[in-house]
Amino acid sequence: MSSRFDFFVRVGLLLFDVLLLNGALFAAFYIFESFENMHIQTRVNLLYVVNLLWLLFAAVFKMYDHKTYGRFSHVKNTTINSLFIFTLFFSFYLAFVKQPEITIGFSLYFLLQFIITVCLSRIVLKKIVHHYVRNTTKRKKIAIIGFNETARKLAQYFNDQKTAFEFSGFFDDASIKSQVINEQIEHTNNAFGGGNLNNFVKGPVKDIINYALHNDIKEIYSTLLPDAAGIKSLVQEADQHCLRIKFVPDFSSIINPSYSVNYLNNQLPVISLRSEPLEDIRNQVFKRMFDIFFSLFVIIFILSWLYPIIAIAIKLSSKGPVMFKQLRSGQDNKSFLCYKFRTMKPNSDSDSKQASVNDDRVTTIGKILRKTSMDELPQFFNVLSGDMSVVGPRPHMLSHTAQYSAIISRFMVRHFAKPGITGWAQVNGFRGGTETNDLMEQRVEHDIWYMEHWSLWLDIKIIFRTVWNVFKGEKTAY
Repeated sequence: MSSRFDFFVRVGLLLFDVLLLNGALFAAFYIFESFENMHIQTRVNLLYVVNLLWLLFAAVFKMYDHKTYGRFSHVKNTTINSLFIFTLFFSFYLAFVKQPEITIGFSLYFLLQFIITVCLSRIVLKKIVHHYVRNTTKRKKIAIIGFNETARKLAQYFNDQKTAFEFSGFFDDASIKSQVINEQIEHTNNAFGGGNLNNFVKGPVKDIINYALHNDIKEIYSTLLPDAAGIKSLVQEADQHCLRIKFVPDFSSIINPSYSVNYLNNQLPVISLRSEPLEDIRNQVFKRMFDIFFSLFVIIFILSWLYPIIAIAIKLSSKGPVMFKQLRSGQDNKSFLCYKFRTMKPNSDSDSKQASVNDDRVTTIGKILRKTSMDELPQFFNVLSGDMSVVGPRPHMLSHTAQYSAIISRFMVRHFAKPGITGWAQVNGFRGGTETNDLMEQRVEHDIWYMEHWSLWLDIKIIFRTVWNVFKGEKTAY
């Protein structure tokens, strides 16, 4: 849901960003006098690349998405993310093509001019949005029936969408308020900038029609079911006064609060127990493209020269193969052959026993490889083949999957996602062996949180934190 103002801002911002992007490129051509010297095909390729990259990452981060557009914070965050990833991938492109006509000075001038002008445009946009919110009378006023977890989230949504909606208050009977207010008061106060909750609870349900008529309320959202507390008769009364009532049922008391609702054929509501962004085919494509690009980069520019060095060191350290191959649990609990550099002496416990502190099975070079996580590098071949992702829940040995699935209730949920070389649990301290069931439960909770909150930016954040942890050193890296 969005207002006409949001629509014009979104379309205008898209067109303005494209204008700034191409204007910065042509300004760089003019300043460096490279337009005449540069081959025509190089100029055309640059135009294609910069426009496609920008539109791709703006789409990935949903910069112009109407569903989340009412918040300026969304515009700010997606702009920062898009600029960062655009700069990163544009740099990768220049490294790959190696065109002598495209100088470092030309590239830096183009990037800096584009980044600065885009940032300035967001400052201007912020002032325009604030002026609109302060002065417009065209925002749709909203009231909510019920005061429960769903009502609070709904109110927070309307409060965020300031350019389209104005939240006016809750209406709930005293019996319901007495059960919920004590639990929700602190959270709701924080959600509305620390304001007094009493200012938002306007009265019992029976008063909402009269309040709506005297306060220009256009829509009423009910978190109570249609047959509850006389809602049916309320709907009839609302129809007589041209008031719309829409229903957002509260299921938080009986299922996971992170549930999501989708529609089949735009008619049949389907409630999922959890939100999973990677069920969206577009997100699957974006993640797979990133996996292929990133794994190829590592294989070509790192493993191509590092593999022979590590292989020789492993051979000199102990007898046995360079690679260690082990069946592990993958997506949908399908087993796959996971690759690692061998860090242990050949032993009969490798398929059942995890490495521990001062494990005498670990070789001298193996300790270094484990400490730096370089033993995981061959798994980029697993990523390229599609068995793994760069980021995701770490794959476990088959014996551990069988063991923990019997004692941890949601253990198998983590297998809805493709396993990764690194993951949210690993960068939050749950790397390596898990000596207690409590530690494994926390790892599972982190893996499920990742599945429910996935974004391409989260993957990139996890990768950077993984690299940082390698340099910083981790206690559980043994």
